[in-house]
Amino acid sequence: MKAKYYSTAELAERTGTSRQVVSAIINENWKQKRISQATYERITKAMDELGFVPDRTAISLRKENRNTVGLLCHGPLYSHTLVALEKLNHYFLQSKKSVEMHVSSAGGLTQAIREMMGHRVESIIIFLSPMLESFGGKDLRDKSLHRLLRVVPNFIYNFPFEVHEQKVEEQFLSGGSQLIGFSRMQAYKPFLEHLLKKDSKAILIDEKISGLFKPGTKIHDLYSRLDQVETYPNPQSGNLDDNPFQLGEKLAEELLPSIRRNSFDYVVTFSDGIAQGVAVSLNRLGVRVPQDIEVLGFDRIDSIEYLKHPISTIEVPVKEMTGKLIEVLEDRSSGNSSHRLSAKLHLRRE
Repeated sequence: MKAKYYSTAELAERTGTSRQVVSAIINENWKQKRISQATYERITKAMDELGFVPDRTAISLRKENRNTVGLLCHGPLYSHTLVALEKLNHYFLQSKKSVEMHVSSAGGLTQAIREMMGHRVESIIIFLSPMLESFGGKDLRDKSLHRLLRVVPNFIYNFPFEVHEQKVEEQFLSGGSQLIGFSRMQAYKPFLEHLLKKDSKAILIDEKISGLFKPGTKIHDLYSRLDQVETYPNPQSGNLDDNPFQLGEKLAEELLPSIRRNSFDYVVTFSDGIAQGVAVSLNRLGVRVPQDIEVLGFDRIDSIEYLKHPISTIEVPVKEMTGKLIEVLEDRSSGNSSHRLSAKLHLRRE
């Protein structure tokens, strides 16, 4: 696989104009050159349709010396993405690959990709944060993004399988993307089956998690069999800079009236940090964890065995996902494909 970048000469030929006109539009001095608005709009439309990005490194770098991988972290860094980045960093160091790293926030994915392509990276890895609003749905549906990614081999890590409509995945695949991730919805299937088997059917659950269980799916069928479900707002929404342990402590205080009013079996949280904060605070408030109520986290952070209060968790397949990413990076013949790994339920230590 090789990136297919268009030169200004090729763009000029395809649009039936000259390199000078194309250069003037790229450099935003087309008005001074007395180029018409109609020509400007025709050329920029062609640039968007072709996924054309100006070569910003043409002066400073020789093309034959370039073999740079673009690494884009889109959205807030999160525990399991940090672990994956560390593992990938070791791979880059050992393979002596040149890496250009960018960071983008919600709404900025397409522009960030455009900027990286402007530096003529040979491939692009996109790390998607699970903390993005709606799991990055608006960014992933951007038509301009898909036109750009047709041009350069790209690998999307932590792709949110089954969160968005199927056509989003299909659009990436049709453009040649390699998708590596897991289904967060399917990750909760063993937990729901465990609840129903143990006859533990009353839970307090983060509404962002509850929203994953789409009507018409087997997961939703399991979910609907629970006797009592009460949702609460995701505590990290609008509080991404706050410590998750402290968010969990505050969350426990807010949930306490409901917990004392009802006989809940589990508090289901968005992360291990929040889960442990909930456990610490509930114990301080007189609700014993896990004797009176159990807590479920997510990620299976490295320090979980050393935490004071035993909690259950769902392990993100970081090792498998990172291994698959490196595998497809090494396989130059690989084309578009979806790689779905499986999360694993870890019930609290007895």
